[in-house]
Amino acid sequence: MNRLLPMLTLVGCLVTAPWLAAAEPATPPSKAQVEALLAKAQDWLLAQQQPDGAFLPGKQFVVGVTAMSVEVLAKPPLAISKDDPRLAKAIALLKTHFQPDGGTYAKEEGLGNYGTAFTLMALAAAKVDDSAWILGGQKFLFGGQNAVTDSIANGGIGYGSKGAGHEDLSNTASAVAALKASGVPASDPHMQKALEFIQRCQNLSSHNKLPWVSNDGGAVYSPEESKAAGSWNPKEAGGGGTSSSEVKLTSYGSMTYALISSYLALDIKADDPRVAAALAWVKDNYQFDANPGMSAGKEQEGLLYYYAAMAKTFDTLGIKELELKDGKKVDWRADLFAAISKRAVPAKLDDGREGIMWINSAKRWGEGLPHLATVYLIKALKSLHAAL
Repeated sequence: MNRLLPMLTLVGCLVTAPWLAAAEPATPPSKAQVEALLAKAQDWLLAQQQPDGAFLPGKQFVVGVTAMSVEVLAKPPLAISKDDPRLAKAIALLKTHFQPDGGTYAKEEGLGNYGTAFTLMALAAAKVDDSAWILGGQKFLFGGQNAVTDSIANGGIGYGSKGAGHEDLSNTASAVAALKASGVPASDPHMQKALEFIQRCQNLSSHNKLPWVSNDGGAVYSPEESKAAGSWNPKEAGGGGTSSSEVKLTSYGSMTYALISSYLALDIKADDPRVAAALAWVKDNYQFDANPGMSAGKEQEGLLYYYAAMAKTFDTLGIKELELKDGKKVDWRADLFAAISKRAVPAKLDDGREGIMWINSAKRWGEGLPHLATVYLIKALKSLHAAL
């Protein structure tokens, strides 16, 4: 079992951490600095691999975390080949969860969409050519899409176990990314229906006519709920006591970046009003010490997912600098690298080497698991590296 060293203070990090030595507050890191941090993070993640190939002990979240680990480890820089025994063992473990319905998931978890989506992305990143597995995953995700014509969630995709009416932007964004990575074009009818659902998660009246829209351009969890604040039930007058005209769903950071990335995956251009409005929200809420929009006491929830989604979005857009609403210019690569480095926790590996991991004190959405938290920040660092 790894022995975690005490959390470094920010001052200690600045003095002793070699990957920060040359960094200035407004200057992005060099590729070598990012790779140095990545190498230690990947060393830690690989050291967590279990004898059966899984990337965390126990049974909970095994498929999702293992698939996500394969995806990030297979991507550059410091990419590991699918033929490497460690990745080969993890891929074999995932294959044991390939179900007759085409999904890849653990039946007892009820996370069919996430497991299948992350597996498809892992297979794409590792360049695994298994048409039956890939086509089965696509079919499973298509089958989980809400097809109820008059449903507010039509086109959305949920966890894969709750049935129609529980669709959300997080699950739908993961499914869209996986389908695109596995070769499904944005023009596919299922993808276009997903686009319609995604639009209903944006606070933008030009494309979303639901009564809660406040027109700030950001995004929420679903057409009926924000995990930041606000929910309503369109089948009940006023959403359980609140009139629809008074309902407000609060936009927040992690879902706004997921929205933008989904639009881009669906071939919506950067200058499209939907993307532009979401980017305006991002600029108005640019920060790294909280998942913006989350209510008091919940600011840290989803923070590491937020970092990964931000890096992916800005890298895809080719954005390096932003001009904020106050006219200040910032370089997100410098700011994000500083935020990630500040939160790094050294961990002594069993072979005596020093690895790096992350964990969120706000445990919601699995970020209290260092395995998942570290995968998120490896993803963020690899997107950041690509943007340098």
